[in-house]
Amino acid sequence: MMLKNILKVYNEDLINGAINASSVASKSVVAAGKTEGALCVNVFAKGAVTTAAAVTITVQDSASETGTFANLMTLTVAADKSYADGELITTAILPQETKAFVKASATSSSSNSGSIRVTLGYLAR
Repeated sequence: MMLKNILKVYNEDLINGAINASSVASKSVVAAGKTEGALCVNVFAKGAVTTAAAVTITVQDSASETGTFANLMTLTVAADKSYADGELITTAILPQETKAFVKASATSSSSNSGSIRVTLGYLAR
């Protein structure tokens, strides 16, 4: 599915929820192994988003779907920003050594408003 010229992995959101809470849990565990750096993590605004406080998104990986997950990378959405529906807020490339499965969680604040969609995207090669 193309969203503002960004190819997204269909229906495999890592996070899809409101950011007006102290934490947002991962929606699901997504297979990402053996992609050799061909995937990125995209954070999109879902509806209007306003950040009074920073939002920190932690991506974790594991060798198995039900195994122990370890921190892989962190993305930060700056405080005092506004984003329109569908706007790409931030993106980062998954390292080549990413294990087979990934999930994400976010820490936020009740002073933030709106929702985000954190999803994997394909990189053009």
